[in-house]
Amino acid sequence: MAGRDEGLTRRGLISGIAGGAAAALLGRGLSFAAAGTARVIRVESDALWSGDARDPEVVARMIDRGLLALTGEATAAAAWGRVFKPGMRVGLKVNLLGRPLSYTAPEITDAVAAGALLAGVKGESIIVWDRWKDHFAPTAYKFGRGARGESIEPGGVYARTRALESSGGRCPIDVIALDRTDVTVNLPVLKTHGASGVTLALKNIAFGCYDHHRSAHDNGCDPYIAEACQHFATVTRVPLIVLDATEACFDGGPRPGDRGRLWRENAIYLATDPVALDVVGRKLLMAQRAARKLPDTTRDSRHIETAAAKGLGVGDPARIEVVTIKA
Repeated sequence: MAGRDEGLTRRGLISGIAGGAAAALLGRGLSFAAAGTARVIRVESDALWSGDARDPEVVARMIDRGLLALTGEATAAAAWGRVFKPGMRVGLKVNLLGRPLSYTAPEITDAVAAGALLAGVKGESIIVWDRWKDHFAPTAYKFGRGARGESIEPGGVYARTRALESSGGRCPIDVIALDRTDVTVNLPVLKTHGASGVTLALKNIAFGCYDHHRSAHDNGCDPYIAEACQHFATVTRVPLIVLDATEACFDGGPRPGDRGRLWRENAIYLATDPVALDVVGRKLLMAQRAARKLPDTTRDSRHIETAAAKGLGVGDPARIEVVTIKA
């Protein structure tokens, strides 16, 4: 049954999307929020884990139900058809930096790839990727063709002649996002970051799809993250964000040193607005930190407010609706 986080919204939503820059980032095919508002879907399940393994069928069911709630469609095929079209080349941008303890669950990646196939995308037209080859080990991702026919490979090849001119210097964009795929599905993880406070949807694009300079981390990565995401909106589209909150990191991110810094949130979040999703994720992380008497690091993640100011999404918690469903 649908519910909502009372601390984040007091109003409902109709179709549409907030802001011209956000519309460019998300693409015109997937728009679910009224002007000035945003919707985030939280899907939770008590049956997610079998020991230390995620149940892939439960994960797939969670994502399908979340997408149905996000789109308002009656069937999974129709819902995935709102995200992908036949003939598309699809990039699935995972986050592996926190390996071996905290990285995008392969079960989530596989479920999104299956959704793309359901929408008519060919398996060989899907690329599962992250920036660096050495980030894939030790993880469960193996280079080559996956079970859906998708290519699993590292990025790290950059379009040097086409780059972001930013506060972090001149930052070329990865050719997978720029030239080899038509859309990028953002698959971040719920976790903290020592410099930027949190590392969620915005940072997975800004630092995952660009060859950035060390100065990009200055001032808590602000305004670099917002600048990079703003530039990304001009060169490709992000039709969907699926945040892995099955197991999350409340301290020591982005690469926690031990399992004592993790907790099982047993949830997956779906959204089209990266700013709104990061606002929701940050609040959840700060609540976990407060419960453990750790300092609030909200001020370290001011890149979220900068991104909102640039029109990349909704940053006002009162205009973000979080709908919670169980799978």
